[in-house]
Amino acid sequence: MHDTTTPHAAGPTPWDQPASRLSGRVALVTGAARGIGRAVARRFAREGATVFAADRLPDELGGVVATLVAEGGNVQACSLDVTDEAAVDAAIMGIIDVAGRIDVLANVAGVIALEAIDATDVATFDRIVAVNLRGPFLTMRAVAPHMRRAGHGAIINVSSRAGTVGSALEAAYCASKFGLEGLSRAVAKDLETDGIAVNTITPGIPTRTAMSETTYGPEQRALWRDPDVITPAFVQLALQDPTGIHDQHVNAWQLSERLRRALAS
Repeated sequence: MHDTTTPHAAGPTPWDQPASRLSGRVALVTGAARGIGRAVARRFAREGATVFAADRLPDELGGVVATLVAEGGNVQACSLDVTDEAAVDAAIMGIIDVAGRIDVLANVAGVIALEAIDATDVATFDRIVAVNLRGPFLTMRAVAPHMRRAGHGAIINVSSRAGTVGSALEAAYCASKFGLEGLSRAVAKDLETDGIAVNTITPGIPTRTAMSETTYGPEQRALWRDPDVITPAFVQLALQDPTGIHDQHVNAWQLSERLRRALAS
């Protein structure tokens, strides 16, 4: 939402050409029907992961999954409301039954409303916190015992600059993202002795998504980029354990650029 780093034009590099870095891994991506979630699901699939793409928009999700399968990805749709405790627990068990494990959890689903505090009703506040904070809590709680037993795992929670800096008209959104930062820091400490890396990630640049199409002004729209450009960072975080990148708030654009430069040199 608030990521304003100005990107520069760059030609294709090895990190723009997915390889098989996630071969053999099983990943769950929430919010996969649109925007960053869709881009991450696609990138994970192109990197060789078995991807369970989750969203509460079954028609859009079905189209995305069909496209990714046609591209050669091993992707399955998972209709899921991340705010529903029973549905989350059932979805995780369903994936375990099918795939045997979950190696990577990417919590991308998110919602926003731009309203002053005195115009924000309780229902709006509760909905934003439910999706942006309760959802990651439920999914992390559900995958944790399975990752603990496996002795490894990577959890990636999509945050925002709004998780570190307050902004007018975003009381509920900032509350949810500040909460997600605190939740993630605590879970990182809970799980690090079991070989599980936990990080938050912010896009780092204006990114074109269904959310930003309703919230970005002309200045940010002039700079926005396709979510695909920040997906190398998600792959890198999916490969981590607590001895690497762990318990961090990661700028996806900056990390993706570093990866591109390193592999191009």
